[in-house]
Amino acid sequence: MLLLGGIHGDEYEAQIVLRRLAGRLTPGDVTGRVVIVPSLNFPAAQQGRRLSAFDGQNMNRCFPGKEDGTTTERLCAFVTKRLFPAVDLLIDVHAGGSDVSVVPMVFGFATAHSVVDNARLNRLMEAWGYRFVQHVDGIDETACGAAKLADLASIEVEGGGGRMKSDELAIMEEGLLRALADFGVIKQQLTPIPFAGVHFSAGPEGQYLAPHPALVEHTVALGGKVNKGQLVALLHPTEGQLAAPLEITAPMAGYVLRQTEHAFVSKGQLVGNIGTPLED
Repeated sequence: MLLLGGIHGDEYEAQIVLRRLAGRLTPGDVTGRVVIVPSLNFPAAQQGRRLSAFDGQNMNRCFPGKEDGTTTERLCAFVTKRLFPAVDLLIDVHAGGSDVSVVPMVFGFATAHSVVDNARLNRLMEAWGYRFVQHVDGIDETACGAAKLADLASIEVEGGGGRMKSDELAIMEEGLLRALADFGVIKQQLTPIPFAGVHFSAGPEGQYLAPHPALVEHTVALGGKVNKGQLVALLHPTEGQLAAPLEITAPMAGYVLRQTEHAFVSKGQLVGNIGTPLED
């Protein structure tokens, strides 16, 4: 198993949790191979920036990379050419970064030729103990997209963002420990949690954006269940004498998956998005 963190340098949770995991595990805990890279995009991680400080590129749009390319492209090529062939499963750990907060969730990809097939992948994602399992089309230029093109099964982890919170770090670490144990690559260290969550899809139709510059007041909790038309945010004016805010309502029924961490939003900026549960 390959665990990647820090593809975006401003997504800090994985950089902490994967280092903790590397310090926690001993060779006697491991069956097979566990490769851990806490801060893959080192130039970005060293400055707490989303993009590389060397070339300004978004690493998660540069896979599978180029061995003779930019710094970011060469790092991507190292992963796809050297690390992918050494493992059966990729776990790419992300967070909301400095822009948004995200509920703890996982989503994955496999092919007919992957060592881990779709049925096993779904069972593994449920083993995380998270409430949300997302089903989404992949993007080829991401780490998980490149893994799929290489017939390597992958899971992307999301959760946290904005400010660092101890409970969110614990959720991420415990989820990884349960997943590694379910996969059989480490000994069981935590009690498994039976899946009692929801499988869902999320697309642009569930996003709600700011129609003009404003100050955001969220009226529902992250992860909360909402009905179509329910009030989800108030956008307070930043000019003029009137204080009446613009009411933002849910474009669809479902669960609030992401919320902006910014008090001020520009026109067109994401305020939040909603995912829809899949039918059984």
